[in-house]
Amino acid sequence: MTPSPSPAALPDPLALIDAEAGRSSSVLAATDPAAPVPTCPDWTALDLLWHVTEVHEFWASVLATEARTDEDAEKADGMKDPRPEGEDAREHLVDRRARATASLLAQLEKRPDDQAAWSWFPADQSVGFTRRMQVHEATMHRVDAELTAGAETLSPISEEVAADGLDHAVAVMFAAGHDWIPEWAELSPLALLRLLPEGGEALDVEIAHWTGTRPRDGQEFDQLVARPLPEDADPDALPFAQAEGTALAIYLWLWGRSPALDRLPGGAQQVDLSGDEDAVPHVIDVLAQGMD
Repeated sequence: MTPSPSPAALPDPLALIDAEAGRSSSVLAATDPAAPVPTCPDWTALDLLWHVTEVHEFWASVLATEARTDEDAEKADGMKDPRPEGEDAREHLVDRRARATASLLAQLEKRPDDQAAWSWFPADQSVGFTRRMQVHEATMHRVDAELTAGAETLSPISEEVAADGLDHAVAVMFAAGHDWIPEWAELSPLALLRLLPEGGEALDVEIAHWTGTRPRDGQEFDQLVARPLPEDADPDALPFAQAEGTALAIYLWLWGRSPALDRLPGGAQQVDLSGDEDAVPHVIDVLAQGMD
């Protein structure tokens, strides 16, 4: 088990989770429940409020039951109450979300980052994974909530959160997607994407294509995937693309929240994507698959 190193670098991660989830809830409580979420296709504002609620309930249960295996996690997921329905569903969810967040924070507060705990990321089975992941999940869904409500200017995101979110996107979110490729798949590297945040270190990402036929049912797969560039890879051997901008702009862009770039405090920002014609389309396509 390798505990996540980043939560300690974040300024008070529990306060961040609490503030971002609370902001999402308050915004969604004042928004038409049927309003579409522009960054989460097929979701309404009520769906988003339910998602934030059930995510916090799930991870609080994972920690409270000291889940270690996939079976343990499935049991933890089965412990939550059904989603409320009817005219009062939003009001019930606003209250339930507050309780869910409080339960999650209580579990995180009493557990060190290096304590063993189940996660969906095989490389990090620790409480630290949950602490870090929930900072970024809460932040992204707060952005979703404000976009759904039509806010002209979004609430700020700190430089520390943006920088950590960049690393988390590459080292965890992309890496996990690659880890889930089945053994029977064929993998073909396609391009190198270099992330160049202003004032930060460059991050190299390999974009690849995997195909295969699942043995048990003959279903065919044809998908793109990204991962941190392997140490033994030759960066000059692949078509090249680069993305330049502030850490905040690249953070939102990688996590599929580009509509937020026009509504940031201090003015609009952008990500400048450039490079080989054999690389840039692959970058666009892999990001279009979504992250969270």
